[in-house]
Amino acid sequence: MATDVPGPSGPELKEYTALLRRRRRLVVAGVLGGLVLATAGAFAVPSTYTSVTTVQVHPTGMAEFTGERSGRLTGDVNLDSEAQVVLSDRVAGAAAEEIPGSPSAEDVREHVDVTVPPNSNIMELHYSARSPETARTGAAALADAYLEQRGTQVRNLIDGHLETLRAEQQERYEALSETAPGDPNAGESARADALRQEIGDLGNMIGPLGALRETVSPGQVLTPADLPTSASSPIPALWIVAGAALGLLAGLLAAVARDRLDPRLRDTEETARIAGLPVLLDLSTPGTDPDRAPGLLTEADADGQRANELAHLIRARASSGGPSVVDGVSASGQVIVVTGTTPGRSGIAAAVNLAAALARGGSDTLLVCADPRADSMNTLLGLEEGPGLAEILVDGENPDDLMVRPSGLPRLRALRHGRPGVTAPLQGGAAELVDLLRPRAEFVVIVTASADERADAHALAAHADLLLPVVELGRSRREVLNALIAAGSRFGVAVPGSITVPRQPAPAPLPESLPSVPSRPAEADTSEDEAEKDEETNGSDPTPSVGAGAASAGSRR
Repeated sequence: MATDVPGPSGPELKEYTALLRRRRRLVVAGVLGGLVLATAGAFAVPSTYTSVTTVQVHPTGMAEFTGERSGRLTGDVNLDSEAQVVLSDRVAGAAAEEIPGSPSAEDVREHVDVTVPPNSNIMELHYSARSPETARTGAAALADAYLEQRGTQVRNLIDGHLETLRAEQQERYEALSETAPGDPNAGESARADALRQEIGDLGNMIGPLGALRETVSPGQVLTPADLPTSASSPIPALWIVAGAALGLLAGLLAAVARDRLDPRLRDTEETARIAGLPVLLDLSTPGTDPDRAPGLLTEADADGQRANELAHLIRARASSGGPSVVDGVSASGQVIVVTGTTPGRSGIAAAVNLAAALARGGSDTLLVCADPRADSMNTLLGLEEGPGLAEILVDGENPDDLMVRPSGLPRLRALRHGRPGVTAPLQGGAAELVDLLRPRAEFVVIVTASADERADAHALAAHADLLLPVVELGRSRREVLNALIAAGSRFGVAVPGSITVPRQPAPAPLPESLPSVPSRPAEADTSEDEAEKDEETNGSDPTPSVGAGAASAGSRR
């Protein structure tokens, strides 16, 4: 279906900001909920204190046996392996014996954290506990147990190596004793010299190792375990910030989910995106009292100027499209059907302002109220109750005799619904009614009851030139708007866009329709004799006027 202005292809940034405005209560509730839960949790969770001690790990001089040079660092100690030693059962179990409460080795490991600063031979041992004293005791015990374990391990390695060297040296001594001293045999003399050389070499190895055993230093405590002055967790400020962030995320997710599941249209951006058509006129000015808006707009109003823009667009479209053709005959007037998508006065408010804008622009305009809730149009235009469309359809009255002119709009004529409490039988004579009204004005604006209540708009759509759905923001449902646009496509009537209005007061129920009342617009096509008889009987009565003087009467078609 061709439209004057292309609709949006997808969500834009302003649609997301509009979503936040619509669902701001959910977002605010999420943030507040996150703050409350985070604050309660920060005070409910028991405090934890962490003590830190720093240990410098020394090389043992036994790198070829301990693998100290095989780590990720360029130094002499593989601190990755040493960090795992700190968490071993042997070290944790030894430290557990010094910590109050007699925790197990597994409990100690759960409270330990080991960090290694880059490019250093330093390990930082963190121990957490419920009290500052226990945390300090645990950190100190852990450092002592680690250094003791490392020293014992190195000494055991040295002792084992010394024992091996001494055993080999003893074997060389025994072999040397078996060699006869002063033996003139050259081979025996050479073997004795070799044994003495090996004994000397082994002694050269035993000596340094023995000295190393006495001087070996596994490491030292650089920074003794401190007594924590404040809890390491929970940190109230961090919890509050995290709670607010998580609450904001939860609120945003809830807002998006709620918006996607909400069948109602909330703003103009969503209306344009869902319908795939532009919003031609937005009368939902923020901050306006919905019980009074939109009223009859003037050129001094910003909304009134927007209504004038739509009138110029429709006028340009009508002139570019040429005259309408009905049953092969050129028709002078353009018929515009305006229908709401919710019960109430939204359709009437939009139609009244569109007709007024067309009239202000110099076009002879006829506004026809086919909505049984006619009190809204009468109120907006300052009209009194009187006969109108119902009398035309039921009694065959002449439309020209029933038109009135609102004050201040000389080029606008209005045809009221008429006959209070009765729904005019529009659907049975929609085609004849359009044929009857089309020649009487340059633009004929017909406002019908909501498409969600009655099929009047569908009955007129097949014979109209334009169909304009009116969306009441906050109440109109997506499926109703889409169904109305689809109906326009099926009937071949152009739907160039939509009109949006703010949420309106709850409507009164529709009046009961007259049962089995025939639609009689075709009776207006009387014979010439009957028309002459009517003229003789009725004369040339002027069209009633409301505050704007009398207008000339029209003859029956």
